[in-house]
Amino acid sequence: MLKTIPKSSVSRRAFPVYKQWEVTNADYQIISASLESGLFDTGSSNKQGNIFTTPLYRSIKAKFYNTSSATVFNIFGNYENISNISNEREISNTIYVLKLPQSKYGEQIKQGSISFENDGVIYSDRDGNLVSNLPQYNLSSIDLENETIVITDNDGEIFNGTIQSFDLNTGLMFVIFEGISDTVEVVNVDLQNGVIRTALELNFPGLDIDELVFGNIFYDEGLFVFKEDAITQPSYNLNYRSTKTIYETEVLVSARAGEFNYSQNPSAINLTLSGSYTYEVTPVTNEIVGTDSKKYKVVQSKTRKEYFTGSIGSVSGSWEDYFTSSSVDPTGSYLAPYITTIGLYDDDGDMVAIAKLPTPIKNLPDYDMNFIVRFVT
Repeated sequence: MLKTIPKSSVSRRAFPVYKQWEVTNADYQIISASLESGLFDTGSSNKQGNIFTTPLYRSIKAKFYNTSSATVFNIFGNYENISNISNEREISNTIYVLKLPQSKYGEQIKQGSISFENDGVIYSDRDGNLVSNLPQYNLSSIDLENETIVITDNDGEIFNGTIQSFDLNTGLMFVIFEGISDTVEVVNVDLQNGVIRTALELNFPGLDIDELVFGNIFYDEGLFVFKEDAITQPSYNLNYRSTKTIYETEVLVSARAGEFNYSQNPSAINLTLSGSYTYEVTPVTNEIVGTDSKKYKVVQSKTRKEYFTGSIGSVSGSWEDYFTSSSVDPTGSYLAPYITTIGLYDDDGDMVAIAKLPTPIKNLPDYDMNFIVRFVT
């Protein structure tokens, strides 16, 4: 018994799923690449493993760091503001490249899932940029006696501030930049390298103080590109999530009152045969021997019996007596089938899905039956 399912009863939705990964330098090494002068071939002498580093540098620069003519049509990867992409995508003379195979990131690396640790420094991702988990800024000068501080952000903008108070025990600094005051939690002041680290990004209303960017991540490529001052040793630990899109198909299967209620039980039908025929079995190597034969019966007609009789008691009646006699039905169900399995077929008649019900459900002749079948691909 088959029934065509209308398109309105079939829906499909997509949703991404993620898998957590952890890789180290033992799995995939970081490659150092620099730009060398000369023609393409002359710069190909430097290799790390089987990779020529100069062509690697040039190809990455041409594809991802062509910021001079960058438009929304010819730039790859994520960016926060394309008008400021020259600062977001700044490539150094030496870069450190980490490339993951597609089997490790699927469709793309999940944005916001990166935690990359190298020599105690942890980098995370934001808008395609690799930044420190403790926001860093270039510290041009700090004078506690004169209560002044000068920092330079990632765009090269200089900000002059006035320190109102600075608690060295808690790291809390009350500072004013261009007339705007705020309390900043200072984590570390590195005078030797000229860097100041804070617990949170500097957020002064009206001022755009960008933290230092240490590289870029290209999610669709599984590619990390670090600046030369970001990687201090080859060992690292990377945690991230890969992305895979799963499609869920939902099918509403309906059996109206009286549908799919024709029992195939021999006691419920009248079967008329018009004969039979025998044919030789076609041999299949190592499976079916061709000396056997099969006999098939030809069905002329198959109808439901008009009346039923029962051996329990003296009850008999027609199939139309369900409403008045269902309580004394000798079969217990008027031979109504129990639904245990739903099969879905494509237009070619091939079964594409089988749904098993957790418990058999009686298909009563006077009720509509609705089932929702879900499967993912």
